[in-house]
Amino acid sequence: MMTSTLTPSQQSTQAIRRPHPLLSVLAWELYRRRASRRAWWLLLLAFGFFVFILWLLSILRFAGTSSFGNGATFTVAISSAQGQVMLLPTLTFLLALILPFMNADGVAHDLKQRTHELLMSTTVPTWAYFWGRYVACVLSSLGLAALLLLALLLTGVILHQTQSDYPLPQVQAIGLIWGVAMVPATLLLSSVTFALGTLLGRRSSLAVLGVILSWFVFTVVLPVIPVAGSGRIPSWYLHWEPTNVGMAAVLQAPYTQSLSTILNSTSSGVSDSAILSALAHLEQHIPDLGPWILPHLIWVGLGLALVLIAGFSFKRFRNVPG
Repeated sequence: MMTSTLTPSQQSTQAIRRPHPLLSVLAWELYRRRASRRAWWLLLLAFGFFVFILWLLSILRFAGTSSFGNGATFTVAISSAQGQVMLLPTLTFLLALILPFMNADGVAHDLKQRTHELLMSTTVPTWAYFWGRYVACVLSSLGLAALLLLALLLTGVILHQTQSDYPLPQVQAIGLIWGVAMVPATLLLSSVTFALGTLLGRRSSLAVLGVILSWFVFTVVLPVIPVAGSGRIPSWYLHWEPTNVGMAAVLQAPYTQSLSTILNSTSSGVSDSAILSALAHLEQHIPDLGPWILPHLIWVGLGLALVLIAGFSFKRFRNVPG
């Protein structure tokens, strides 16, 4: 039998051609998600659900309606800067209801499908398997957030075409607010759920329930406690809580003050058309988002720290609990 040995140049060529293990896991995981017909149907249903919710919010005039003059009214457009601020808690909570289901089984999927034994026989390093799955989950989560953003813009365009007084979506303002508020929330939700799902193994459904319940407490329960006790919500909480409820509350305060000033001008003989023009300019004003950049980055860092803990504790060859 004849044997051949590879020269150093041939070995280096093969090493160059061999894909990085992390990229291999990432590519395979994204391919698995993309090849699933069920996943495409779920994305289509999610997009339809987002459009329906946004349309319903616009019909219910959720963003706020003001009356002035001879029965005239002004409604904030949901695709304007101020409308986006008012909708932040609702839009973030929509993601919080879906993202945990997408991320909790990033690693636990193999355990539930009983393919964990096959995984142990592969040559893929454990770290590449773990981080490849994590990056795939993060990219999928950002894709869902982008889908919600697309639904918002599409709803704004449809309303602009069907309602003569509805402005075009304010793309620059929406993109800026989305980058400061929604992207960090998406990264935090995906990181925390992925880490908890990895640590809990086959009990990853508890991670989904825990994250959704915690987000509900942050969004609904905690802001109400000081008010119910005739107290005030601390300013530090409004800037550091992760659900964008505090951010929306703080950014609405200057809008409310300016709105009151404009509406009070009706008693000074200002025409309704001038008031409408002032209100339209007010709703397009981009608020100061600077105070929330650092807190949101710290929350993202804490989520990544939890992923690091899960990564160091994850062992492919241990006895899997559950």
